[in-house]
Amino acid sequence: MIFWTYAHPRRYTGDSRPENFGLKAEPLKLRAADGVELDAWLVPNKAARAALVVCHGYPMDKSDVLGMTAFLARSYTLLYFDFRATGRSGGFFSTGGARETRDIAAAAKHLEERGFSGRVGAFGFSMGAASLLLAGDGAGLKARALDSPYASLSDELDHIFSGWGAWRRPLLALMKLWNFALTGISIGSVSPERAAAGLKTPLLLIHGDADRQVPHGHSKRIAAANPAAEFWTVPGAGHGEARYLAGAEYERRVLAFFGEHLK
Repeated sequence: MIFWTYAHPRRYTGDSRPENFGLKAEPLKLRAADGVELDAWLVPNKAARAALVVCHGYPMDKSDVLGMTAFLARSYTLLYFDFRATGRSGGFFSTGGARETRDIAAAAKHLEERGFSGRVGAFGFSMGAASLLLAGDGAGLKARALDSPYASLSDELDHIFSGWGAWRRPLLALMKLWNFALTGISIGSVSPERAAAGLKTPLLLIHGDADRQVPHGHSKRIAAANPAAEFWTVPGAGHGEARYLAGAEYERRVLAFFGEHLK
């Protein structure tokens, strides 16, 4: 039951819309390489020379990161989408980033077809950030800003179930067994940390040191795996709070990062 709850999450569709932030969006349907249909919004900026794919966290939808990222529309065309098995997209299983890389590839490809070839970056939060690492350099993303990614899906699940005491190990073992049996994916193989070590494109890591959902140490591990990455710790920020606690400094750092690497 617990495996099913996590792998096939209840659909969340938030009330926020681009127009709530003064943005005009074009509704889109994208299709991943394995045929999964993705619900998306394109927020165009006619003056922009570059574009960004924006990736939300689990188990939310694209509306959940609007408040965090709307400021990026001042400088870039933005493509928001719902990952498979979330929001209004198709797909049955959420895989913690393993197959979500196909969704990212579909979004990046659409932006390339819109005339942004060679000038596509990405912003991701939580699972979205981890998925951007797993996508690798082959995704065609020239720069990635990552807020609160996890370094290892297995370790993150271990943290989530840390309060289960003696039940934790057998529970996780059974979850991993069911996951492999039904999706063909080994949870232990989903390692953004290992993927980061092979990335040659620029990374900006952002993480609050008061994050209890995805501990700050996950980004520290990713930064250690990729020493070229920029790493900014936001003091006192919990999961999803860095943007709001840091305010203008968050905007400045993220825009400066993309401004340097998406010329």
